Amino acid sequence: MAGTVTHDPPPGAAGRQGGPLILTEDADLLDDLLRLCAAAGATPEVHHTVPERGGGWEAAPLVLVGDDAARRVRGAARRRGVVLVGRDQDDSGIWRRAVEIGADHVLVLPDGEQWLVDRIADVAEGVGRPALTVGVIGGRGGAGASTLACALAVTAAREGRRTLLVDADPLGGGLDVLLGGESAEGLRWPAFAASRGRVGGGALEESLPELHSLRVLSWDRGDRVTVPPQAVRAVLAAARRRGGAVVVDLPRRVDEGVADSFGIGTGASSWPA
Repeated sequence: MAGTVTHDPPPGAAGRQGGPLILTEDADLLDDLLRLCAAAGATPEVHHTVPERGGGWEAAPLVLVGDDAARRVRGAARRRGVVLVGRDQDDSGIWRRAVEIGADHVLVLPDGEQWLVDRIADVAEGVGRPALTVGVIGGRGGAGASTLACALAVTAAREGRRTLLVDADPLGGGLDVLLGGESAEGLRWPAFAASRGRVGGGALEESLPELHSLRVLSWDRGDRVTVPPQAVRAVLAAARRRGGAVVVDLPRRVDEGVADSFGIGTGASSWPA
C-alpha cells in the first residue's frame, strides 16, 4: 500500500545524486529498505533518529522514516521528501503519525516496494525535469522523416541539450547508418529486448553510441526486428528521466504495440513528415 499526503520534490533534488537517509531501529524493516536501496543503485545513510551532525536531515534528498521512529522525529524541522514506511497493513494510525512528522508519503511494505524503488532511483540519478520528447512519422516512404528526426536531434545537441535519438522503425535503413556511425561502439535495440521494470537512465546513456554529440539507439544488422513493448517502455522511460530532448523516428505503420510503447493513439491526429 502506498499513499500520498502531498507530492512535492525535495528542494535541490534535481540534478543532484545522492542516497536517502533511513531512520529506523526495526532490524527487519531496515533489511527491507537496504535491499530496496540496493535494487535502485543507491547507498543510504542509516540512523536510529534524526542525525545531529552536518544537517543530514535537511540535506538528504529523500528521508525514509520507519514507523518505529516516527515518535523520535516529531520535533524535527518540517521538510519535503519524507516517506513514512511501515509493515502493518491494518494499522490505520500510520496516517496520523505521518501528519505529525510532516511526511508527504505513506508506504506500507511489501505492497509499495516498486514505487519506493523508483523513488529512490530517481534520487540516485538526480532526476529533474523530464525530457522534451518529439516523435516524427512519415506520411509515405521517402518523405524524409528519418532525415528530419536526425536534424532535430543534431540541432538539439548543438544547442547544448542532452539528446537521445531513438530509431523506432526496425524496417528502416538505420539512423546510425544515416549519421555515418554504423560501426560505432555501443548497444543497439536487440540488447534491450529482455529489459523489464526500470532501466537506469545513466547506464542507458553511457551504453549507447555517441554520434555528433548525441546518443543514438538504433538497430543492428542482425535478424531481430521486434522488441517487446514492455522493453521499449522501460528504455524510453529511462531516456525521458535524464532530461534534455528525446527524438523518436516512428514507423509509418503505428500498430497497437507501437501505440502502447510510445503512448500515442492509433486514431490520433498527427503531423506526418
